Amino acid sequence: MKLHVLNPVAQKVEEKGSLAPRLQSLEGKHIGLYWNFKAGGDAALSRAGELLKSRFAGLETRLYVGSIGGSNHFVTKEDAKRIAGEAVGMIGSTAD
Repeated sequence: MKLHVLNPVAQKVEEKGSLAPRLQSLEGKHIGLYWNFKAGGDAALSRAGELLKSRFAGLETRLYVGSIGGSNHFVTKEDAKRIAGEAVGMIGSTAD
């Protein structure tokens, strides 16, 4: 019997665009917390928001969910535009 071990690392990564510029500070900023309804994600995001608020004066967070879906929620193009207009950054929770 042979055991085949596969390497899950991608051999080629295709660049789709550039990274957004980093903010100089999060003080006084609005950060979105995106939850797709996976179990425990809301708790993780809540804690991340608490930790950020303890480090940056005046930082505000808001929980966002996608407008379509059932047990998982997905962001539409309209959702993404609305969130981008309200928040300068986003933290997402998307896994179990």
